[in-house]
Amino acid sequence: MVGVAYRGQIPLQDIRVDFQVEAVAGPDALGFGVKKTVTLYGPLSETQQRRLHRAAEYCPVGQLFTKGAMALEDQVIGSAEDTAPAAAAQVARVLQPSLDAPKALPAGAVHGRYLAETKEYTDSGVLQHEGEVKVYLTWANLTRPGRWTLLAGHSSEGWMPPPVPLAYAAFAASTVTTLRSFIAPDAWAPAGFHVEIAPYGTGSRDQAQANAAAGTINARRVVRTLVLHGAPSARLGQAIEAALQQDPLSTSLRQGGVLLDEQIVVT
Repeated sequence: MVGVAYRGQIPLQDIRVDFQVEAVAGPDALGFGVKKTVTLYGPLSETQQRRLHRAAEYCPVGQLFTKGAMALEDQVIGSAEDTAPAAAAQVARVLQPSLDAPKALPAGAVHGRYLAETKEYTDSGVLQHEGEVKVYLTWANLTRPGRWTLLAGHSSEGWMPPPVPLAYAAFAASTVTTLRSFIAPDAWAPAGFHVEIAPYGTGSRDQAQANAAAGTINARRVVRTLVLHGAPSARLGQAIEAALQQDPLSTSLRQGGVLLDEQIVVT
């Protein structure tokens, strides 16, 4: 939104974004949804508010999870490493879902605060990097609330994740958590596994912001690969496919996206 405001000469002074996250029951799995509130600061006309509203609705990350822009493909492969017979035998052993598989998703909240002072300009005064966002996360755990803080955004420093790669990382984390919850631990032992997320047809940042300003969906193919560190088993592959169908984020995408409600507030 900062980039769209800059290119459209919209006097956006600041922005805050809040998400309330809650479980949503699907026909065969449990997903989740978010209620989004975007707070805009600045002397904005109605036309400018509409343009920013459209940019918020069609932002690159929002498109992935609310507009069906992500065409997901799954594959399971075995790596050439750690293929000892003992490892192969262990991988093929336990294929039943774990009894500790989650029965419900805890509620949570996300607050994003834009750090306007982190914007970067070229020597000629052209906006080069939109700057950073500080993100606060609160989640209800079994024993006590969990709280995390992280930075993301566009910066020349390069040490923080840009928004879209951070979203893919969250997708990978959700996948790993689901697999460890629904498949008994010794099915992976001793070799283990890892998840790779590979997007195709992403385009440039400038093009993504132009699409957001125009309300255009930038469809992209995303391949989620589960790499087994050992000899793959047909039975384990079937168990993995079944478990992936229970992944809350994947379930939400199948149900049309994670967005339950959206509000734009101008201050």
